[in-house]
Amino acid sequence: MEINGETITGVALIFLSTLFLYAGMINEAWSLLIPADFLILAIGVGFLTLGIITLRRNKKHQVAHS
Repeated sequence: MEINGETITGVALIFLSTLFLYAGMINEAWSLLIPADFLILAIGVGFLTLGIITLRRNKKHQVAHS
């Protein structure tokens, strides 16, 4: 299986936002940042989607050129 930078970034941001959301449920000070955590989560999902689309597009072009 191939992996690219967008996929790694997406997974890292999703993991980071999950940790921040958990911290927001535990600590009152972190709970103020929950809207920003959802923004980080959305950006992570976007990067992950972009990485998957890029991998599929590159795979399709490699088959066509072989």
